[in-house]
Amino acid sequence: MKRLSTPSKDFFLGFLSCLTILLFLNTINCGRTLSRFGFGDQSLALPKDFKSMVSVSFHKETNGDTVKDMTYETIDGTYKSIEYTDKPWHLEGSIIWEKK
Repeated sequence: MKRLSTPSKDFFLGFLSCLTILLFLNTINCGRTLSRFGFGDQSLALPKDFKSMVSVSFHKETNGDTVKDMTYETIDGTYKSIEYTDKPWHLEGSIIWEKK
């Protein structure tokens, strides 16, 4: 078997290091991604104004990501929906349902 030269080894190790860092950064705080790799259950903190759950729904984005929507009753009696995504950046939105 032919041995790799030093520049080839350096490139290969650099490539593996970059790939590892990229995968690590994409799995930090990413929903159930870590639990899929066997690193335990994912837990999400319920909102501070949570009283009781009304519904949970799941839908797929066009890019394949799954978005979870939870609708719940708040302590003051209003209803609110909040979305959770499997991304490290938190761009989740929320809706407050009002009767008019």
